[in-house]
Amino acid sequence: MKKAILSLLLAAAMMLSLAACGAAPASGNDTSAAEAESQTNASDDGQIIVEETPETPTQDERQDGERFEAVIMMEGMEETVRYEHIRREDLGFAMDYDYENFVRQSEGDRERFVSNWDDPADPQNYLEVSYDTGNANLVADAISAGLSDVYDLFQDERELDNSVKCLRIEASVIKGTNQMADRIQEIYIIPAGSGSIVARAYYAIEGAEGFGRRFAYMVRTLNTLERDVEGTPVEDELALSIIQNYCLTQNPDLQGIVDAGEYPVSWEIESSDGQQVVILFRPYTGALVRYYIDRATGDTYVTEFVPGITAEEQRTGESFKLWDQVG
Repeated sequence: MKKAILSLLLAAAMMLSLAACGAAPASGNDTSAAEAESQTNASDDGQIIVEETPETPTQDERQDGERFEAVIMMEGMEETVRYEHIRREDLGFAMDYDYENFVRQSEGDRERFVSNWDDPADPQNYLEVSYDTGNANLVADAISAGLSDVYDLFQDERELDNSVKCLRIEASVIKGTNQMADRIQEIYIIPAGSGSIVARAYYAIEGAEGFGRRFAYMVRTLNTLERDVEGTPVEDELALSIIQNYCLTQNPDLQGIVDAGEYPVSWEIESSDGQQVVILFRPYTGALVRYYIDRATGDTYVTEFVPGITAEEQRTGESFKLWDQVG
């Protein structure tokens, strides 16, 4: 009898020890979009448990393409999901995605994870992850400005599994109506050096407890990486974003002028071909400043033309490598 009791005690101790090693603590930030209106703080019932021993690589040590199982909470019940680890050094992030429920679409400037049930050419439920050169607050302000004409926005702070805090913007209520939109947008903005990783989730309102929750778990696995961009061809939109951030960094007063809206300030892609992209910057002074960017190398030179003052466009002597302006 004593031996039986002792055996039971030893078995219980071993189970507690294994649970302590194998379970990742809940971050308490997996509240779905549908729950956001009724509570401002994330619930504590979500928990992602990666089944691993001390010999199993941690998230940071996983190799690109490595697959493993994890347990998430869906509608109050545990569900085993199969994740694949991806690494995008050029975009500056690593994360895990549910490869059984989503199809990965990898592009030069983003990663997209589309529901297996959707038309890949016209997806309705998907998560899109990209890099933005702007800092988190600047990016959040720009995204909010673009959505606020259509939606009443809800913004809060979430914590990733690595304890990094990020901003979350939810666009789910039609502006001024108190009615839910047919489709929800959730945008997560994660600080990444001087820039940001932006994860945008799109899904139908009826998918808030399904797609919304799965996307939230995937975003929570995200880690930022030191970007390796040397040799990467320059994409138009990325060049525009980098130049805009460069101008704002060079002139600390410029952001205030843009926000005030009293003087016209703008950036645009003026021309683009296989060898070069040209970004036109119109500052409040009335000058036309052009950034000529070599698409293959990122080498950039600057010209300026002031209508009515200078006879023609002239080189300013300013030049730099585009990638050097990326944090």
